[in-house]
Amino acid sequence: MVNFMKFLCLMLLSIFSFNQTAFSKNLSIDETIFKDVDGIDFKLSNLPGKIILIVNTASNCGFTKQYKELQELTSRYSSADLSIIAIPSNDFGNQEPGSNAEIKDFCESRYGITFPVMSKQIIKGQNKHSFYTWVEDNYGSKKLPTWNFHKYLINRKGELLHSMSSHVAPSSKKFISNIELSLK
Repeated sequence: MVNFMKFLCLMLLSIFSFNQTAFSKNLSIDETIFKDVDGIDFKLSNLPGKIILIVNTASNCGFTKQYKELQELTSRYSSADLSIIAIPSNDFGNQEPGSNAEIKDFCESRYGITFPVMSKQIIKGQNKHSFYTWVEDNYGSKKLPTWNFHKYLINRKGELLHSMSSHVAPSSKKFISNIELSLK
């Protein structure tokens, strides 16, 4: 019985140690690559900002008006401080059915978007983009988006600073406070 208890304690300790290691893993900014709406490889390491805001987006969503607020953030915080990228996805409510060219046209003509927009990505399920796999592996499935316009603030070291749901508007005090605290 004593040997079994020692074995059980060692197993629990190894599981706990594994989870502690998993939660401390930083995103590799140099190795995280998306394709932009024009089909060109886009590395997060090429972004100039001190912090990176990654937002999964959709053109036909009730939260689509957040594009305007994201563009205002781009204007308010120079690219030297904050870099935003949009990750369009059709995974929630089929609200991004268009082609990459249609997404690009929508973002530019409707909202005057100047921040990078990636090609449409899968962000849930087994074939999700490696960024979302990193989120799940290191922070659990509860940190994955449950709808369009989920936001992640990441610093240049690859540390996840904040994960904010669709309901947290980019113009809200909470959101602005998270950005300003992250920039310090």
